[in-house]
Amino acid sequence: MRKSSRLIGSYAYRNLRYTKNHPLRIPRVSLLLELLKAMGLLTEAELVESRPAQWEELRLFHEEEYLKALEECDQCQCVKREYRERFNIGTYENPVSPAMWRGSLLATGSSVQAVELFLEGFTTFNPAGGMHHAYPSRANGFCFINDPGVALQYLLSKGYKRILYIDLDAHHCDGVQDFFYEDDRVFVLSIHQSPEYAFPFKKGFIHERGSGKGKGYNLNLPLPKGVNDREFLFVLEKVLTKVLEIFKPEVYLLQLGTDVLSEDYLSKFELSNWGFLKAFDLIRDMLGEGIYLGGGGYHPIALARAWTLLWCRMSERDIPKSLNQKARELLLSVDFEEFDDEVDRSYMYELLLDMPREGGVREEVKGIVEQALSYYL
Repeated sequence: MRKSSRLIGSYAYRNLRYTKNHPLRIPRVSLLLELLKAMGLLTEAELVESRPAQWEELRLFHEEEYLKALEECDQCQCVKREYRERFNIGTYENPVSPAMWRGSLLATGSSVQAVELFLEGFTTFNPAGGMHHAYPSRANGFCFINDPGVALQYLLSKGYKRILYIDLDAHHCDGVQDFFYEDDRVFVLSIHQSPEYAFPFKKGFIHERGSGKGKGYNLNLPLPKGVNDREFLFVLEKVLTKVLEIFKPEVYLLQLGTDVLSEDYLSKFELSNWGFLKAFDLIRDMLGEGIYLGGGGYHPIALARAWTLLWCRMSERDIPKSLNQKARELLLSVDFEEFDDEVDRSYMYELLLDMPREGGVREEVKGIVEQALSYYL
């Protein structure tokens, strides 16, 4: 029997946005909440209002000088040259905006809430979470506060000694990896676009396996462009089977970035939301219930539809066969720039679950899996 489910979210994100023309300017959490409401898929009891992270929670992962700099920049909505150079704050990638500090506080507090509620016996999902690029004293990759890192540290503080972190985002979790690289209590597993052609470019290669006590507790699967549903599921099942042979997790944290979907313009993967849902199902079937976070995702319609599918699974609801009129009108009203405007995306406004994009499994993909797992032979 499944646990009761809780979605941690807030409409406050509507006013905690990135700067104009930034990829994360789009509505994400608020759009998901509105879509779930339009479809009758979320009750008042299931929605938990997000709360900001506390200072002592932030300090589980981040350095105090960096946090104070973020807070100062938020107060004036400006940035000193010193902070830009030292902390990477105020760049195009990581701009000063209401999302930078207040939005990050809310997202990080929500990830701690997700852990707390999970420990109380609930299935928990924080769609605002998964900001996995931030470093202890540096903004990176649109991320200012590393909420997965904070959540993992929080679990360690509660006495857990074997935690599995799984990252399905199209981009490698460099901030999380580096922090736990020498720690044998946290196994970091990431399936992502190869850094040979995608951000973060310098991290996420197959030979990065951890060091010191953490050697062997870091596993990267950097994949080529064009990965389809069947390839993604093949990789996930193979590597997760091996991870469970060598590491018996007491709990796992799952990052669910939707930028793996074919509609997402910051990714070169070709997954359908059917494949994305099957990946989620596979992990739950193998591991049981976990703590679920959002992540990347830059096409608001694709993101909201995919996370709605996941929420249906988490809350044990049947997936609706089609979007109702209220949901269609909501999605059609979203103001964003569709970069592939020549592609027919009308299906996104009619159905929730897409057709599979299966295809075959390339020898290149099989070779990457074999190489990654050869380290454990």
